[in-house]
Amino acid sequence: MMNLPFALAALVVAATLSGCASHTAPGSSSPTRAESPASSGDSGAGPQTAARTPLPDTATAQTGTFDPEGNLPSVRLSPEILFQILAADIAVQRGEFGAAWNTYMSLAKQTRDPRLARRATETAFSARALDEATQSAVLWRELAPQSPAAAQALEALWLNTGRLTEVEPLLRERLVRARADGTLPDVYNQLQRSLARTADHKAAWQLIQRLSEPDLNIPAARVARATLAAAAEDYPAAVEEARQAMRLAPDDEDAVLVAARSMWQLPDSKNAALDLLDGFIKRSPKSLEARYLYARMLLGEGKIDAARAQFDAALAQSPDNPALLLSVAQAAYQAKQPDESRRYLERYLALPAASARDRSTATFLMAQIAEDAGKTDEAVAWLAKVPPGDDYMPATVRRALLLNKAGRTDEARQLLRTTPAGSARDQTLLVTAEAQLLREAGRNQEAFDVLGAALTKSPDNTDLLYDYAMAAERIDRFPVMETSLRRLIELRPDQPHGYNALGYTLADRGVRLDEARSLIEKALSLAPNDAHILDSMGWVLYRQKDTAAALRYLRQAYAARQEVDIAAHLGEVLWTDGKQDEARQLWREARTREPDNTTLRETLVRLNVTL
Repeated sequence: MMNLPFALAALVVAATLSGCASHTAPGSSSPTRAESPASSGDSGAGPQTAARTPLPDTATAQTGTFDPEGNLPSVRLSPEILFQILAADIAVQRGEFGAAWNTYMSLAKQTRDPRLARRATETAFSARALDEATQSAVLWRELAPQSPAAAQALEALWLNTGRLTEVEPLLRERLVRARADGTLPDVYNQLQRSLARTADHKAAWQLIQRLSEPDLNIPAARVARATLAAAAEDYPAAVEEARQAMRLAPDDEDAVLVAARSMWQLPDSKNAALDLLDGFIKRSPKSLEARYLYARMLLGEGKIDAARAQFDAALAQSPDNPALLLSVAQAAYQAKQPDESRRYLERYLALPAASARDRSTATFLMAQIAEDAGKTDEAVAWLAKVPPGDDYMPATVRRALLLNKAGRTDEARQLLRTTPAGSARDQTLLVTAEAQLLREAGRNQEAFDVLGAALTKSPDNTDLLYDYAMAAERIDRFPVMETSLRRLIELRPDQPHGYNALGYTLADRGVRLDEARSLIEKALSLAPNDAHILDSMGWVLYRQKDTAAALRYLRQAYAARQEVDIAAHLGEVLWTDGKQDEARQLWREARTREPDNTTLRETLVRLNVTL
């Protein structure tokens, strides 16, 4: 913000609005407008003391040139008007944008001078007050209907606030001008970016279809249509529009990219997307973005070696590209090459601070590599480096769990208790993590107490209620568990976990089996493919002596998730059904994964089985 001495500021303001003063030219009986200060290089926005804040997505073609504001009004520059302008300008310098905006708007309405309306618009946008900026821009456009800057500022603000109905006439005007001056591709590229940011993607897709109807032979128009169709999740339309764009311009990279991404979202079209990118890269081997997308898709399909080859080729072109380095590190990790993954991560983290880097993801992966190698202290140190942001709290919780795993439970609790929670959700995460590490340390009563204390402050917190119920079950406080789960069901009747937990607990205790089955059936109706609920259904059927049905559900559950607890249940049903060799084999495999699993150990003891 330019800070001018008071007297000089007054002179600048007076000169800026000199066009508002009555001035009678010699020999003339009517007022004429004094020369606008915009003619000396300014854009005619008003007072010169306030810093320029560009409006969102406004075209900048007028920068440094005179932007006609139309016929400025003939208004006597009274001391009162001059004082108000100066006061508004000082308010802007002090950051008091609201007061300044009110003054500029009042003066613009009073004097009908579009430059004051423009100044009000810029002032509101400086404060990110988009509603006020839009009001000002509407007035600016009204006062200067021929001003491209006014039209484009209003267009940008309407787009940013999702007012697509209002903005459509302005967009049509812009396209008419673009057809005349040959700038249609640039305009469609701008429209694509602007409309893609609107909240109502379906409305944006419908709007671009109407606007682009005269321009279907322009590749950029087709690409814009394809991009917005994809944003609206109309992937068949997106693919068709992209294909039309490629018909007009076979080597248009944007068309190929949107086509491939849209194909990837359709059933049975993933191979077509890969083939499209493969062919394009062979024709355009220097296309870095297409190669990167191709490599990511190959990685998603589990074709790790092929993906690595594409990443390496891309890195040969751009060896310090942050996105490529991180992707190659992730691919190497998936290929079980931790040392190579670490080398790429070190290169990534060593990039200059100005590079666009996702330090959280890289640091998490470094911690995972260390944890996999049994280097707990190193993993904890890496997690401590995760910067503030969305990943900070998960990293802190992971640090605590690793410390607990190393037998440093009190240190882990202290970490959780001294970490500031920025929200109620973060506070819940810290409490449930503390309860988890106490449970893993075998301190079940303390876990129950921690959750109970938290619930006194947030009695209807459903996450706390569920964990509290499970903690109560572990210390044989069944009435507390049942009360908590029934409250959870009352609060979230659309969620399956409360029904499942209560039904499974009843079944596991062998009590109220009909009620247990009804609860689990309800849970299954809400989440029919959930492996844990399938396991619960198998278990209650086993308790009800329906072994054949129990085996069907338990096999389905184990096929979905090969967890040791599910293996223990499936093995028990197999054992009692006379399939003892299959049960032994299943238990042996499960024990190799989790030698200390409590459910498996108790099952073997109860059945008197030695593996």
